[in-house]
Amino acid sequence: MFNKKSALGRRTFLAFSSLALAIAFTGASHIRQAGAATLDEIKKKGTITFGIVTDQPPFSFINGSGQNEGYDIELSKLMAKELGVEAAYVPITSANRIPQLMTGKVDMLICVMGVYPDRAKVVQYVAPYAEINAAIYGPKDGGVTKVEELSGHSIAVEKGSSMDKAVTDAAPKDATIQRFDDASSAVQALLSGQVEYLGSYSHQFGGVEKAAPGKYAQKIVLSTEYEGIAVSPKSEELGKWAGEFMSKHKKDGTLNDLYQKHFGAPFPEMPASMDGITFTMN
Repeated sequence: MFNKKSALGRRTFLAFSSLALAIAFTGASHIRQAGAATLDEIKKKGTITFGIVTDQPPFSFINGSGQNEGYDIELSKLMAKELGVEAAYVPITSANRIPQLMTGKVDMLICVMGVYPDRAKVVQYVAPYAEINAAIYGPKDGGVTKVEELSGHSIAVEKGSSMDKAVTDAAPKDATIQRFDDASSAVQALLSGQVEYLGSYSHQFGGVEKAAPGKYAQKIVLSTEYEGIAVSPKSEELGKWAGEFMSKHKKDGTLNDLYQKHFGAPFPEMPASMDGITFTMN
């Protein structure tokens, strides 16, 4: 394949390679993925780049001063500080976060990404760092209480997210699932009356409640989801370091303090292992 690079042209070749790495990691250890980052490379450039969301408080959001703020931001800044570098940020979406990692646009994902076996075939999870409920939200008074009652109703979800998959799998075939580019747009669809229900996560409901106090409530819990920090599978050194970072700060109480600050609850008891998934944190 590589001896045909000149014939394909540089742009075509790189596009093809990036796509292949992003969606079909094969475990061929002799091929160095574009997203691989070593600690020396990160220290040399003086920055570590994180893929983050910008619209999901208390994880990560833009504050009134136009700055990144939240649990993910404080955690990533602490990582950068311990590496002796600056933290840089790239806003991502559910649809592009893995390609951004695998093509080297970011060194690490701390972006409310659920821990699932299919994703573990493509990225290397460092550790679960948060716990949230996947649920259906709707009118506080009346409305559905069971999944089957969603028949004939409209539901907004963020396109390409694990919530999209959860609602698609659970909802009756005649439910109308409307997909939006980001979580904020899905929330706005509910608030504006464009849809009747919202497939969302427990941490996102605060924004709904703030915008329309007492109007909406959690109607159906679909599942409990663990959110994970991830690196490229070829960033082995970075992944190991990040695992040690998480282990150290779980033991010394730093993670608990950050979680209490942003979620008002103790750091959850996270699974040490999950079927089909390995973590770099011991």
